[in-house]
Amino acid sequence: MKKTALILSVTLLISCGSSENNSSDINTNQNNIIESAENEKNWEEFTVGAVGNTMSEMKFDKKNITVQSGSWVRINLVNEGVDPAMLHNIVFVKYGTRKEVAKQSIEAGPDLQFVPKSSDVIAYSELADPGETVVLEFEAPEKGNYEFICTYPGHSEIMRGYFFVK
Repeated sequence: MKKTALILSVTLLISCGSSENNSSDINTNQNNIIESAENEKNWEEFTVGAVGNTMSEMKFDKKNITVQSGSWVRINLVNEGVDPAMLHNIVFVKYGTRKEVAKQSIEAGPDLQFVPKSSDVIAYSELADPGETVVLEFEAPEKGNYEFICTYPGHSEIMRGYFFVK
């Protein structure tokens, strides 16, 4: 909302200026304003490792993530596995819905990267191949307790944690 208001305000000021302004100056100014607004976001960044090369070893190396409501969250999911079968993602869900989301993820299948189209899903990453890092960015939801899981089939019971928004 602030970003939109800022852009509209500057656009209005620029349009009220002299007719000597050319469109490239306006575009440059607008791009600088957008970039400035992006930099002003309150970012909270975490690296989460998906470790293990067997079903019994696999896990997230973080069990809890805590952020402030309204902040922007950047999750760097690092798939530390080497076994080609160990694909992982990280999916943030409403508290108490992880089992249902995991069940729906199987139905969603590989075309949707095992992430169901559900209002219980808050944010999700792409699947990370072994040795790959994927980045997920999203705005933290309202205050409350949430969960995160890997929705690749068979992983959610072991690969899970809690997401606290203060």
